[in-house]
Amino acid sequence: MTTSIETQNLPSNVPPERVVDFDMFAPGDISNGLQAAWAGLQENGHGLVWTPRNGGHWIAVRGNLIKEVFENHETFSSKCPFLPKEAGEQYSFIPTSLDPPEHRPYRKVLNAAVGPGSIRRIENEIEGIAAGLIESIVAEGKCDFTKAFAEIFPVEVFLRLVDLPSSDSARLKFIADQMTRPDGTMTMTEATNLFFDYLGPVINERRENPGPDAISAVVTSTVEGRPLTQDECLRICGLLLLAGLDTVVNFLSFMMQHLAENPSDRKTLVDNPELIDNAAEELLRRYGLVADARIINGDSEMDGATLLDGDMVAVPTMLFGLDPQVTGCPMDVDLHRKDPEHFTFGHGVHHCAGSYLARKEITTTLKEWLARIPDFEIVPGEKIEHRSGIVGAVVSLPLQW
Repeated sequence: MTTSIETQNLPSNVPPERVVDFDMFAPGDISNGLQAAWAGLQENGHGLVWTPRNGGHWIAVRGNLIKEVFENHETFSSKCPFLPKEAGEQYSFIPTSLDPPEHRPYRKVLNAAVGPGSIRRIENEIEGIAAGLIESIVAEGKCDFTKAFAEIFPVEVFLRLVDLPSSDSARLKFIADQMTRPDGTMTMTEATNLFFDYLGPVINERRENPGPDAISAVVTSTVEGRPLTQDECLRICGLLLLAGLDTVVNFLSFMMQHLAENPSDRKTLVDNPELIDNAAEELLRRYGLVADARIINGDSEMDGATLLDGDMVAVPTMLFGLDPQVTGCPMDVDLHRKDPEHFTFGHGVHHCAGSYLARKEITTTLKEWLARIPDFEIVPGEKIEHRSGIVGAVVSLPLQW
């Protein structure tokens, strides 16, 4: 929906029929869920729409366009990967703020730090962490899943991967939240500097006494035959913190809300645990939660619209798997769906380096929780609130069993 004022003040390259009144940080109607609020953008009839919110930007809402954006880094640059634009311009983590070929040697460093090989070092601990948390709450008969499990389990796993103390988790999580769902109390630069202030001494210590952890793997790496600079280490390790403290944390609550509200799906997984891996992919497709952004490099055309150099485009990865042109009956969860296709971990050169760990955390949660608490529901009378942003979130998820 648009207003006459918004239409009258459109940039010259924005047709009025493509305008939607959509604030990615506060969608007008999120009562039916985060993903439904975003999927409503596909009803406009255009694959690319424009909103005056957050400085004014395009939004790619169809799967084919989202895929095109991720695969065409020459036109859709990662140099400004967050909205609003002023926040994206302050974003400095690497390699996600770099385009090929510049990003490639740094991506190699990141892959070595958090890829499957490094995860196997702590793989045996992951199930134990999940099981211990669940055992500590099962006798209570109820919990706020978001606070009691989702905000603890993947964070504890990540902190073991990077060998940082659990006591620092709340402090670091608060900073990450200010980047992905800002409340206005600090800028992107201020939040980033808090990460850097924390990481600086850690990086210095790991240079002197490297261990088997992911931060040590970064700081002892080389790029094109030379050691990484302190700035490069900060920018790569800052990305590790941001990624490790937010996305899986929030996805787990979306997943468990679905299972709490759909007992037949829950029973299917309890009776058929061999379906858990495929179910995880289907739930990742249905409950995607990330909205990246790109900046236009040079004037371009997309979906019949003219994009100008410097324009911003939101790229909600969640909408790829929710596009009816990509997935049949996309809002329905089908645990038997064959090869559910999604971009929840991104696509192309910036596909999430930590996706192996994320999948391990998701499937472990399903296996360990359902083995101990097969029947559960949302506490009657409780209304579940979602939040939108760079990464969406479930505010709280009160469960009982």
